Amino acid sequence: MTLNANGGSNSTNGLKIFINDNSQIQVQRLNSTGQLYQPDRTPANSRLDNGIYIRGNNQIYGPDHFAYNAPANYTAQAMTAVSPANASAGNAQTTRSQFTVPGNNVGGGPQVTIDWSYTYPFDFVTAKVTINIPLLYPVSTSNPVRYYHVVDTYLGGSDCGCGVRYVDNNGKQVAGTYPYAGNCSSGSGSTNIACPSSTALPANLDVVESFRERDGNFSRYCVGNYQTFWSNNNSTACAIAKTGQLGNTVNTTLTDTGAAIEYDFTSPGIHTFSYDFVVGSTVVPDYDHLEIRHPGSSSLCPVDVQVMACLVSTMPCPDDQLINSGSLTGTLTISPSSPTVTVTPDAQFDVGNAGSIDTLTLQGSAAATYTLGASGLSKGPMNGIKCWNTANNSQSCSFTMTSTACVSTFECMESGLTYNNLKNNTSARNPLYTKVLGQSFDVDVVALLSSGAQSSGYNSSLKVDLVTDSSNTCSNNIIVTKDVSFTASDGGRKKVTFSATDVTRAYPNLRCQVRDTSQNKSGCSSDNFAIRPQSLSITNSNTVQSASPTATATPTFRAGANTSPNADKFSLTAASGEQGYNGIPKIANALLQAHSGAPAVGMVTGVFAAGNAGVSTGDNFAYSEVGHFKILPQGLYDDTFTAVDVSKGDCNNNFDNAGDGSPKKYGCLFGNTTDTNYFGRFKPSSLRVDASAVTLACGNFVYYGQDTTPTSAAPGIITPFTITALNSSNATTQNYTGDYARMALNDYTVYHFSASPANGTTLSQSAASPAITKIADNTTPVWSNGTTNVRVRHKLSRPSTAVNQQNVVISAELRDSDNVSSAITALNGGGSPFRYGRLAVIPAHGSELLALPVPIEAQYYKDGFYVRSQGDACTTIDSRSIVMKNYKGNLTACETFLNGTYTANNGLVNALLAAPKVGSDGRPNVGSVDLEVNLGDAVSGEVTCQSNASPVSAINGGRDWFGTTDPVGRASFGIYKAPIIYMRENFQ
Repeated sequence: MTLNANGGSNSTNGLKIFINDNSQIQVQRLNSTGQLYQPDRTPANSRLDNGIYIRGNNQIYGPDHFAYNAPANYTAQAMTAVSPANASAGNAQTTRSQFTVPGNNVGGGPQVTIDWSYTYPFDFVTAKVTINIPLLYPVSTSNPVRYYHVVDTYLGGSDCGCGVRYVDNNGKQVAGTYPYAGNCSSGSGSTNIACPSSTALPANLDVVESFRERDGNFSRYCVGNYQTFWSNNNSTACAIAKTGQLGNTVNTTLTDTGAAIEYDFTSPGIHTFSYDFVVGSTVVPDYDHLEIRHPGSSSLCPVDVQVMACLVSTMPCPDDQLINSGSLTGTLTISPSSPTVTVTPDAQFDVGNAGSIDTLTLQGSAAATYTLGASGLSKGPMNGIKCWNTANNSQSCSFTMTSTACVSTFECMESGLTYNNLKNNTSARNPLYTKVLGQSFDVDVVALLSSGAQSSGYNSSLKVDLVTDSSNTCSNNIIVTKDVSFTASDGGRKKVTFSATDVTRAYPNLRCQVRDTSQNKSGCSSDNFAIRPQSLSITNSNTVQSASPTATATPTFRAGANTSPNADKFSLTAASGEQGYNGIPKIANALLQAHSGAPAVGMVTGVFAAGNAGVSTGDNFAYSEVGHFKILPQGLYDDTFTAVDVSKGDCNNNFDNAGDGSPKKYGCLFGNTTDTNYFGRFKPSSLRVDASAVTLACGNFVYYGQDTTPTSAAPGIITPFTITALNSSNATTQNYTGDYARMALNDYTVYHFSASPANGTTLSQSAASPAITKIADNTTPVWSNGTTNVRVRHKLSRPSTAVNQQNVVISAELRDSDNVSSAITALNGGGSPFRYGRLAVIPAHGSELLALPVPIEAQYYKDGFYVRSQGDACTTIDSRSIVMKNYKGNLTACETFLNGTYTANNGLVNALLAAPKVGSDGRPNVGSVDLEVNLGDAVSGEVTCQSNASPVSAINGGRDWFGTTDPVGRASFGIYKAPIIYMRENFQ
């Protein structure tokens, strides 16, 4: 990088400085000739034998060149761009070098940052160095980290010079070389030509090349023959590659010189220092200019001016360019001397170690315009004395005192509280409390001096405004104004009262502004405050509002949360009864009340929009329960409208409208003051059915058409299940109970039962009474806290034609009178087996002397045939339902008979006919009788025998699930020979 790229060519345009990433440097001066060897080269170049070297952990790191190959190199980063790009008088140009020394096996090595700075047109460049030595890097008193800067000087062409070391007028150490006449050439060692001085510079020198301390002292230095710097011989004073320090020596005989400085560090951490490399004159002014800052004008009140010394020409001087060391003294001058201006503590100033800025206080005695200046400076600046008007940001030494009375500003605060000078105590407050609309209130106005003290003698007329806040100060939006007159007896403080009608609307953020138009003075209260409404009311536009709600009120809304798409939203409107409320009200769910008898109180979800002209509306509210709700006092509330006061404790955390204490503090909160009407009606969003295990008439299956009969207590299929009323968030609506439960549980039709596959059948409720009961008992089901359980008895009719056994799914789709429904829900999982059945009487034959079993099979249809209904243990046949008819042979009525009830075993019923034996005439009662099982109603005249007495009328069968055609079979006694030809018993 190049500093002062257009310089270095004559005696007025300063130095042109080349710096490379690897720390090599070249300086051109006067005639664009290099001042470091080799003069016609610029970095990076191996013929430039100079640079910055670091010794760390007994190793030397730095750039290589023709005279020296460093044992190791550090890692350099690219230098930053020069800023500003162009040099100008008094302005510093800067660029930054950064490089890192290799670390050890536990961490990184030292990191070096150098901020190079050149101020046009001085004869030096400044290096501001920061070395960061890591905590784990080996460094100690015996193993220090050393920073060297070494240059092979050229001295304007002689290349030979004398060494010098001295302390300048600023107390800074200088080590370098100057030219001296004698027989010497480049590369020469000592010539034995004695130098005139090694501790002071001779007069009339054209050029000196030296290092000069700035912040921090050199640890060591050395000036000598340039070749000796690259040695590692511990006996060589200027060797940088040795383990020891530089020798703190300078050559006293003429030689081809170089110069080096050393900074030593013995501990880890961040170390900073700075130094100048001088090429040319060593005489440099300490600073650019003396700067006086002032506000341009003031009343006759005290006013502060600031004096400082600046290193650069920039106006106003940057903070980091102020002189903060040494001592620069002088006297502030004010011209003309009359009218008198008093300077406190006096007109003397001192900047540097005492402080980079000295503040003096001026107070005029009459109106006048003055010119500010300084005299008796202990050190002269490069560019003289400059003044800066802070009011209009311009360079001017003119300052005007006006005849305005001494008041600087004003404060507004709560009446009766102690005034605090916020300039002396920045953590103190002068509060203004929350106010309630429609109630009068007081504030105190305090006239202040520039020091913040109360102006006890202030007497003038002024205006007191309430204004809206804008970015923590007073805006131009005036709400109301009061005219107030101060007299001297007020002592600079006066109470101002605002009546109940002065402010007609609420404001969330106000300030108090005071204006003295005669003196063009004003002040804005340090605190802001709110004027809140007294209360809020609430209305609704799309639900019924009623003081006495009913369970049949319309319209209805599905309950739930406002985030659910299935919840029906309703609107609420909050109003403050004035035009200023712009807050966002809230609902306190703890202050909701449900309709009478409700077991639970739901929650309202949703948000209001920001208020406009005193009205806030939200149209996305939802209520989580069934029925109605109302809002109790303070259930609608606002807790943020007074936010500017809440955090500061300028209102109480309650709804107090009367005020507490003196001065009064009101509640931060406000809301509705009476119960609202009830809102509603709300209904469930859905019903949920949870099925339990079903009961089948035959245990593992059921016949189509099977149901309760006088002789069969089992309905075809019984489906128990629970029902839960849900809101849109699938939470139970506990208030779906009593009159608010709109589903008649004992009405079979509201369940919308269905069977699949239907096969032309009809699903209906069982003839059992009651067909619908609680699961636990046969009592009527009821809703309780949004849930109930039912047990429903069904009959699935017999298809018109035979079908194979198949699983039939019984489903329910509930729907109440509000059209709240459930999903279609299977009550028997994947279905229950249904059989298309019939009864068959199997012909039987036996001896008239023995009882005759007559098989009756329960059968079902399978693939075109009827097979025995295995697993049937449910079919029973009352013998009285078996008709006995068509007697043949010598067998007459009731010579054989049936008795009792027969139960199937795996589908087989064995009816038993009594043995007819021998008749009274001595003849065997041989013959046959036809048995007909009544499936339905008995026909008039049908008889059966229950004993050997007279026939009795047959009864109804009650088994129409086996069809409508009664089965018939014949039982015969003694007609056929026995199948056994001969039978003999052997006894042994």
